[in-house]
Parts: sequence; C-alpha cells; structure tokens
Amino acid sequence: MRVILKYSFYILLITTCSVFSQSKKVLSGPMLSYVNSYGTQIWFLLDGSAENIEIDVRDYENNNLMEYNFHVTNDDKADEIPFTVSIETLVPNTEYIASIFVDGVFIQDIDIFTKRPHLDDTQFLVGYNLGNASREMFYHMKKTHSDFMVWLGGHVSFDFPISLDNLMSNYMDLRKEAELAAFISSTPQISTWNELDYGLDFNSSLLLKDTSHIAFDFFWPNALQKTYNYTFFDYGLYQRYAYNDVDLFLLDAMTFRAEDKSQLYGDKQIERLFQEIKNTGATFTVIASPLPFTFDTEESYLSYQKEFEHFLYRLEVADLKGLILLSANGQSGTMMNEYKLPKKAGENINNKKSIYEFNISPLNMNNYSLVSISGKRGYRVFSFETYNQNGSLVYRKSLYESDLRLN
Repeated sequence: MRVILKYSFYILLITTCSVFSQSKKVLSGPMLSYVNSYGTQIWFLLDGSAENIEIDVRDYENNNLMEYNFHVTNDDKADEIPFTVSIETLVPNTEYIASIFVDGVFIQDIDIFTKRPHLDDTQFLVGYNLGNASREMFYHMKKTHSDFMVWLGGHVSFDFPISLDNLMSNYMDLRKEAELAAFISSTPQISTWNELDYGLDFNSSLLLKDTSHIAFDFFWPNALQKTYNYTFFDYGLYQRYAYNDVDLFLLDAMTFRAEDKSQLYGDKQIERLFQEIKNTGATFTVIASPLPFTFDTEESYLSYQKEFEHFLYRLEVADLKGLILLSANGQSGTMMNEYKLPKKAGENINNKKSIYEFNISPLNMNNYSLVSISGKRGYRVFSFETYNQNGSLVYRKSLYESDLRLN
C-alpha cells in the first residue's frame, strides 16, 4: 500500500527499541520515507510468515488514537517480502507517536512531526555508491540525528544472469546488513538511482529498464509517479521535496539519457523541474543529480551541450534565490565548483553570475557528506561538510544566501 505524498515533509524520527531483538519477522526496517502535512509511508522487509502490521498513532497533545491495520500479502509464498504501508489522515503541525506491531509483537515507537509553520535549522545527509564502504560509517551517520538522508544512487548492481529475482535478492541482502539496517531505521530515506541500480547499459534504450524500476520501487517508497498522476515513462524518478526553507529537486539522470548525448534529463523532466521551480518560495533551491553538472568530466552535463545550455538559460530566467547544485560520480573526493555563467552581450564583466556545485565523495571511499542550513531569516547559511569513516571532518564550505542569487 502506498500513500500519495505532496511536496513538503517534516519529520523527527526517534528509535526507542531495537527491531531486531523484538521480532524475527522484521528483517529490516521500519524505514520512513518522508512526512508531509497529512501522511507518510513506512517500509519493511518481512519474513514470509508475517501476516499483519498494526500501527497505533497517537497525538501527544490531545491523546487521540488512530489505528491502522495492514494485511501482509504474500501470494507467491516468498521467504522474504518488501512491504510498504501508508499512514494517512494526519494533521499539520502536530506531533505523533506511532507504535508498530507485527503479528502482535511490539517492534518500536516512532515520533512523527507533520509540517510546522515556523522556521527551523535543517540538516540532511548525502551519499552514493555503497560498494565495500566501511559499515562503521553508518554508526557515525546515525549519530548526526539528521532530518533525512538523500541517496544519489549506487545501492546495488546487476549480477549475471540479469533478472528481477537476482536484483531483488541483491537489495534484500543489502538491507539485512545490521549496520545499514540500524541506520535506515533511525533516519528517513529518499533516493534516486545511478548506473549501478539502473543497469549495465545506462542509456534510455536499456531493455531491462522496467525490471530495474520495479525492483527500485519495492525498496524505495519515495517513487513519486503516483503523486503527479503520471507514469514512470513520463518523468522517470524525478522527485521534489520541501523541508523548512529548502526545496530539493532530485533528478533522474538514467531513464532518458541518450547514447549520442542529445539529451540527459529529457524535455519532459526539464519542463517539470522549471514549472515547479516557479512555485518555490524557499531560501535555498537545491537541484541534485547522480551525475555532475559543471565539472569537466566525461559524464558531466557539460557534454550534453544543447540541453545543458537550455538548462542554464532556464536557471537564469527563473530568478532563483539560493541556488545550489549537488552531484555525484565526478572527482575522487568532495569538491566545490564555482561555474561562471556565460557573459551576455553588453553585460559588465564584473556582473558575471556564478552557480555553485558540490560534487560529493562516494561512500565506498569511506566518506559521507552533511548539509546544514542555519541562521536568522534573511541571513541563512548553507554549509556543506564531508566526514571520514571515523566521523572526523575532512571538508567544509559555507555560503550565505546572499552569495547565491542569480539575479
């Protein structure tokens, strides 16, 4: 079951009891996607014998109780089942505690805060490409108590023979790793995919595109095609999230990518992005992709010249405040690029505008990144930090909102 989610999500997640000591029927999770004003989704990996999930949701202020019961469907008699439930009919600006039971056994409590009207500081984790990353990192990532985690792909890879069963098995094996399972149960998770999750031939003609998407959708309840009443083939895994005064746009760089480099994101996805950017009132607009935008690498957006130039033009006319680009799959470590926009005819050279892009270090290099947004209204600060596997700071850069205006 899935809930139709809108753009903004506001959540504080507190794990009060270990799922693994309570029920052998829960192999991984519960993992929250994101919370909007009225609901959320919760993902589980269940033993095939599980039959029922009960979630009792009570608001702290009025002590009103809402009971949700979900029958676990397992028509194929699978040994393990990825399963997502929807929690709806919540109220904005309300604090809830959700008590989760599987087949009558208590699993854990989760605190949920729906959309709040006041301005808070925000922080979220960013990473990609698990590979053979040190699992010790997840302990330090959990300790950040971040509002959510953004994955830029690289969770699993295809095995031969390529099939849905093999891909599903890879996802399930990964999610059952103790350190990762503890982390995803502590922090809301959202994700796009990169070439590893998508397939070996990562252009839009990949024959197994449907298979990759089915598997991805089973394990990431943030796939938002139902939100806009469109299909996967219209906009791919494009997603928008709003949290406090941050608007995050997560692009799909795989589904529409052309081998001749005539397009990377495709006309429909680009148009969707800029239609929604029109409505953002956020202090910071963050556009994130699993591929670099302005870094001069083989896979950079720069090499898709016609579409890239159109993208830059749309950014300039959008009159954005606080624009930041986030990307992966670029250099060997975290780097920031200040990309100077092309000077227009008659424009004073001293008025050249810049776009700032952070290209993150992969998790399999034993680094993770943290974005923090703080400060008073009108003087907000965007900080980007990278930490090593021991939780030690290795990179930091801060930018004021006044530094990030294109017009």
